[in-house]
Amino acid sequence: YDAGFSVVVPYENVTPEEAKRIVQDAIFSRDPKGIKHTTFFIGGKDMEKAEAVLKIARDSMFPPFEASTIIDPAGAYTTAAAMIAKVEEALTRSKLGNLKDKRCAIFGTGAIGRVAAILLARLGCDVKIVSPNPDRADGEEYVTKLSSVLQSKYGVTVEGVFAPTPAKKVEVIEKSDVIFCVSVAGVRIISKEMLNEIKLAKVIADVNAVPPLGVEGIKLEDDMREIAPGIFCIGALTIGRLKYKLEREILKEARRNGKGTIYNYNYAFQLARKILKGEISPTKLAVTLSYPSKEKKGS
Repeated sequence: YDAGFSVVVPYENVTPEEAKRIVQDAIFSRDPKGIKHTTFFIGGKDMEKAEAVLKIARDSMFPPFEASTIIDPAGAYTTAAAMIAKVEEALTRSKLGNLKDKRCAIFGTGAIGRVAAILLARLGCDVKIVSPNPDRADGEEYVTKLSSVLQSKYGVTVEGVFAPTPAKKVEVIEKSDVIFCVSVAGVRIISKEMLNEIKLAKVIADVNAVPPLGVEGIKLEDDMREIAPGIFCIGALTIGRLKYKLEREILKEARRNGKGTIYNYNYAFQLARKILKGEISPTKLAVTLSYPSKEKKGS
């Protein structure tokens, strides 16, 4: 409603098979002019299911019955887009080079980590996606399969790495220039002891806003603060502010566009870049964070 929509109709547990009926019920009850003011938002928690629903939804449309469609399961697409755009901007602002030339390690293999891997690989980065979960019994097999899926389904080359111990994590970090912490909320990925072992300059971004944070010593509002010699960090709230602006701008644009555009992570990344360059000035948003105390294992 904040983005200007007058009616919001929620559907839960929608399967790809049900998506066709929902879309056609919506578009065929309106004339082409009304379709321009209709938007479908695909959320949920499962990236693969959301993508399957998106395909069916788009296949169910045809000119002039094409409505704008936003896909952002669990907010992962806008989070990944905002995180990468922010790191890219911070590197340039700090005169530390271009993100496309960097070696990147992503700690966390959920939807945010996967989308981040896809976007970074398409930029030209050397990318590793890392499972730090010590309870994953099939860790090596899991990351090998994930790497294969990213190659076959999205056409990107990403190395899968299993790093369940501090020593393995340090090994990955030492071979990377930029580190993204996108694991489960409330899980510490990088400790002070690990930071003390790192010899070369690094930039670390952490999207975890739930204590303990993903990086020991980081603060939520960090924006390239040096937390250890040569270690510059970007905190969750800094990334979160951009994410919320991005979400709002996507919703506003989808409402007024009327061209049947698909708003996915590629679109979100380009829009986040524009926001950071000052080409778009979204309304300021208030950000509220809550902090559950329960800790969980990494993904």
